[in-house]
Amino acid sequence: MDRQLILDVQLKDACSFENYVAGSNREALTTLQQMAEGARPSHLLYLWGADGAGKTHLLQAACRVPAGKTAVYLPLAELAGVSATVLEGLTDCALVLLDDIDAIAGNAEWERALLTLYEELKDRVPMVVSARGNARHIGLQLPDLVTRLGSGLVYQLLPLDDAGKQAAIKQRAANRGLDVSDEVIRYVLNRYPRDMHGLFDLLDRLDKASLAEQRRLTIPFIQSLEAQD
Repeated sequence: MDRQLILDVQLKDACSFENYVAGSNREALTTLQQMAEGARPSHLLYLWGADGAGKTHLLQAACRVPAGKTAVYLPLAELAGVSATVLEGLTDCALVLLDDIDAIAGNAEWERALLTLYEELKDRVPMVVSARGNARHIGLQLPDLVTRLGSGLVYQLLPLDDAGKQAAIKQRAANRGLDVSDEVIRYVLNRYPRDMHGLFDLLDRLDKASLAEQRRLTIPFIQSLEAQD
């Protein structure tokens, strides 16, 4: 039976490889797709980048791919307060994906458990991890863990340029059945913070407002909402 495990994660939009706008991150995307489909270009893939670079999107997309296999996605920022025993018993999986490993940096129990997991999986199950920074710079206390996390393929996910952000917003809107013109997107990019989390949250609010008022998402409509703030 196909089985993908996503713990306590609520997605507003389905994350897939198809709706990820890669920009300068095409090589990282391709490598992860290969791993999700069963190839093994490396025993470990380490993705790092600022918030909004697409780390969570990619890991959740990879979790959905394996057919007839088990992929496990663990958001460590949400799990850091529980026992590290959640990392046990993963050797029968086809792919293990650990998001936000910097969330457990400095936690001795979690760092030891992550090192143990690496040793258990390295010759058996590919692992993908993400963090805000390179393993050497996220506050990990176990030198052996830092070394292991740097032993595979490492990619920095770069932020999208304006054209990429426009394409990403367009894609996100299309996923929601929302018609957004290029003029509206340029208006938003010129007036609001440009991190992707913030832009997607803004799109969500605009979508709800346009639905509530039964109006198309136009620049005058956005301006009317701004006047209410």
